[in-house]
Amino acid sequence: MKLFFQTLTFALTLGLSFQASSQDPSYPNRLVRIVVPNGAGGPTDLIARIMAQKLSESMGQTFIVENRLGAGGVVGTESVSRAAADGYTLLFSASGAMVITPHLNKKLPYNGYQDFSPIANGASSPMLLVVSTQSGIQSVNDLIQQAKQKPGQLNYASAGIGTPPHLSVEILKSSAGIDVVHIPYKDVPQADAALLSGEVNFHFSQPKIATLVRTGKLKILAITTPKRSSLFPDVPTLSESGVPGFDVVPWYGLFAPLKTPDDIVQRLNAELQKLQNNKDYVERMMALGFEIPATHSPADFAQFLARENANWKKVIAQAAIKVD
Repeated sequence: MKLFFQTLTFALTLGLSFQASSQDPSYPNRLVRIVVPNGAGGPTDLIARIMAQKLSESMGQTFIVENRLGAGGVVGTESVSRAAADGYTLLFSASGAMVITPHLNKKLPYNGYQDFSPIANGASSPMLLVVSTQSGIQSVNDLIQQAKQKPGQLNYASAGIGTPPHLSVEILKSSAGIDVVHIPYKDVPQADAALLSGEVNFHFSQPKIATLVRTGKLKILAITTPKRSSLFPDVPTLSESGVPGFDVVPWYGLFAPLKTPDDIVQRLNAELQKLQNNKDYVERMMALGFEIPATHSPADFAQFLARENANWKKVIAQAAIKVD
């Protein structure tokens, strides 16, 4: 009888182990939805649609993008956190929603990236520190010196409280010891327009603002990457320009519901890594101002998320930023 129960226990353990590691060996065998918790046409949506097309081609099954809006991205994100952990409902989200917003909104129905299975970092988009030519600012050092000479008089735009552009200036303020005024706008286009019209002196914007520089009304001072970017090889970094250690690069990642089988997570990660060698994919991404992250595993991505989460928690706490 003892031998019978030992054998039964072993069989059950083996069966559960197999189920956890490979619940769907033929994955994917039906349509896969990639939920984007933002509207169509934005950066998250654009990347997701290119990615869905390439995954459909490489995996032989249809991947579609589904925009689920509401409550600033909360509705779509929560829907994936509650979806079946079978790999057929995924989330493609920007860094702000996963490692910044949870520190600003304690009432979220999910705990940021920790309530998901990280798959891979799909793309990153460095920001450019841009000034209005009307400001007379010619360099990062010039910006810092003017801000010190006129405390509380220079102003800057952002796409909203708690967004990467806003927090980037908070880091700059802390590092350089300056006092500048924050003017939040509804979105990036409005913030860009404010800079273009001279309403504000500077702000951190997306790479596409480079197209407006040719108007002669804007000037790029620096880029937020730790090393010079292949997108703008002639633009110096903030670190080179007198703000040592500055490193703020918004990213866009693919996630699955928590406890999604590891073999499915690994398969999706491998497919995204293959796209690094897909010329059409890389060229389309770069044309939109996105860089493709270096090869990494789900575990690497999880460690990266932990570092990002800790960093933004510290920045938000030091700056005492709150969202009503």
